[in-house]
Amino acid sequence: MNEDLINVINTGNTTEEAQEEKATTIWLIFSIAQKRYAMRSSEVLEIIRDVAVYKLPFMPAYIEGVINRRGDPFTVINPLSIFGATDSKPPEEPLFLILKRDDDQLSVHISDILQFTEMPESDLNMIPNNGEEGFFFGTLPYGNEEVPVINPDAFELLIRKDLGSA
Repeated sequence: MNEDLINVINTGNTTEEAQEEKATTIWLIFSIAQKRYAMRSSEVLEIIRDVAVYKLPFMPAYIEGVINRRGDPFTVINPLSIFGATDSKPPEEPLFLILKRDDDQLSVHISDILQFTEMPESDLNMIPNNGEEGFFFGTLPYGNEEVPVINPDAFELLIRKDLGSA
């Protein structure tokens, strides 16, 4: 124990610096209609494909319907309608991110999985003064571009607000 402390002191690393270096996150980089986005992999429970979306009447445009995952219904969100994309048509490919939620069952309709990558948490360029309802935390460097990082909590807050259960 004492030898470990002496080694840390001799190398000039403090415990805080060692922990700061280790603060990495695994990010899921994916696309929706040719645009790249990112999400913490810890916020994704599962990636599924080839399931039917059952339409629901009288829902906001960003709710495509529900999918059946092992007997449980998951609300399908089309983020393009929310993000204000000019072409907000949902992706053709039936590929969904099942979000890890404690109290809701949500999924996001995406086009393609590009990569899982580990990056330091410090690489996240936060959007200042962006509250819980902001759809993006910030951006991450990916290749030669900055990729928006999606805030999945904002989807739940929007649904609660629009459907009157907030």
